[in-house]
Amino acid sequence: MAIALALISVISCKNNQKNGQAEEAIDPETATEATINEKALEADLATLIESAKKIKPVPFIKAQKDGSLVLSEKEKMVKPGYLLNPSRANDLATLYQKYRAVGMFTADKNIAEMYEMPVTDYNESILKLLTDIDDEALMNFYTLPSYDIESNREAYEIFVDQEYEEGRANFFWDGITAAMVEQIYILTRDVDKFMPMFNDELASTITFNFICVHDGLTKMVQYYPEMESLNSVLEPLYVINAINVEQLRSQLLDVKADVEKAREFLLQ
Repeated sequence: MAIALALISVISCKNNQKNGQAEEAIDPETATEATINEKALEADLATLIESAKKIKPVPFIKAQKDGSLVLSEKEKMVKPGYLLNPSRANDLATLYQKYRAVGMFTADKNIAEMYEMPVTDYNESILKLLTDIDDEALMNFYTLPSYDIESNREAYEIFVDQEYEEGRANFFWDGITAAMVEQIYILTRDVDKFMPMFNDELASTITFNFICVHDGLTKMVQYYPEMESLNSVLEPLYVINAINVEQLRSQLLDVKADVEKAREFLLQ
């Protein structure tokens, strides 16, 4: 609850000023409906931007660096069969699908690296999708090494701002949501194997991210009705509210089937 209250209270003031001058207050007696709607949108966008910036990466890569999750040579011999085939990039037609696939392929590539599997196909598919999407901010963000993204929040926050400035907020939320669903899906494939990555703080991070996504998608639906189906398919996952490792383990097992359904939806 404390996390939710903190999130709700964070409202950006960046839209309170424009060209160095304070925005004028709305006079309810004279304001038109269009003006009121515009101001409401600006307020929502400010909140959405801050929600987006609070999302934190699930540390698949960090887990290897700090030694909390190390696969044995025997474990590496049994390759995971649940990863997406990078060739699926050739079948994607819409921008929504392509933004989603970039995040999902990136999560899968991290796991492939852990198992010492070839990742050339993932790299080529991600580059193909980024080229098709033609989003300079997204391209710049994905050319950063993963450890820079984890340690340099400024780069991520710049990416969020640029996506909003370019009118791609809907695609941003689709992509970030898909990446998170894929990460959760991976965790549910072998909960006990991946639990050593987590301490209570990181378990809380999972909960926090779902609060951010739930808040973001709920607001985005008002302006992008086509996102309602994505929000609906994620509804069963919003029950995740773990504040420690044991709660996270239990909740991941509970939502395993729902995560599978959400994942199947993302690339349809």
